Amino acid sequence: MMTRSFIASLSTAALAVLLATPAARAKDFCIPDAKVELKDCKTSCSEDYQVAKDDCLNRDHACMEVCRAEREECRLATGIDADFARCRADLQQAKQRCRAMHPAGSTELGQCIDQAQVVAFQCRDAARERAKRALKVCRRTFRGCAMACPPADPSAPPVDVVACRNDARQAYNTCRANCLEDFQVAKDACHNRDHACVERCRSDRDACRDPVLTQLESDIAACNEEAPRAIKAGSASPNGGDHARADSARGASTASATEAPAGVVESSDPQIHGMQRAGSNDAAYQAAYRSCMRRKGF
Repeated sequence: MMTRSFIASLSTAALAVLLATPAARAKDFCIPDAKVELKDCKTSCSEDYQVAKDDCLNRDHACMEVCRAEREECRLATGIDADFARCRADLQQAKQRCRAMHPAGSTELGQCIDQAQVVAFQCRDAARERAKRALKVCRRTFRGCAMACPPADPSAPPVDVVACRNDARQAYNTCRANCLEDFQVAKDACHNRDHACVERCRSDRDACRDPVLTQLESDIAACNEEAPRAIKAGSASPNGGDHARADSARGASTASATEAPAGVVESSDPQIHGMQRAGSNDAAYQAAYRSCMRRKGF
């Protein structure tokens, strides 16, 4: 009897596994499919945004897309993106060697990583210098191509280009937000969870995070205000990493004629994140900001 009971139990368990396998496999494909749809949705938003911007300038969209494609091919031909990728790969390997050679939190580890960042900056700087003339040609060629594009509607009245672009940007942001909402619905369905219930959980999570984010924003603002005063007082002491990041920021701002040093730096390093981008070009500003954020517990 025990043998029969055991065999029956084993058979039931095996059947449950067999029945569960298709569902598990379906779930394995469900979330990746939702991610693909999210990517496609965001791509559609970007395309609509480009069309809207071209309409603001009353330029034929198909012609402008040809110009953009030629600009991208021109940039790829300079080799700068491949060179940047090699610089990033070398930096990651150098950081791994530093972590293997020195204990976490040690001064030696910090110095080793700082030196690796200096070498990475030199690598990127050399890449920019090699591609500098070719990139200028790419930008000049693109401007000429764009200016030569015929109007989409010759009879269209002139519009406020700035306001038109702002509207296009707002529509783009709304589109991406809708993509994310659709992705959340699909992901909850993959887990067979009620979307409204999960949304309440997300809302509770956001409410929990709000005080933390508010404090973070306050600390960031305070450190951005303190950094210029520290520079004026001569108390900022930049290290090799500060110089490397400042040089990299200056190089990035000159690499693109359309990129203005506005906004803040987004970084995984909590002592750098939130720094005013205009100040990131200055090694002393970097050092003062880092020091302030470190005193605040970051």
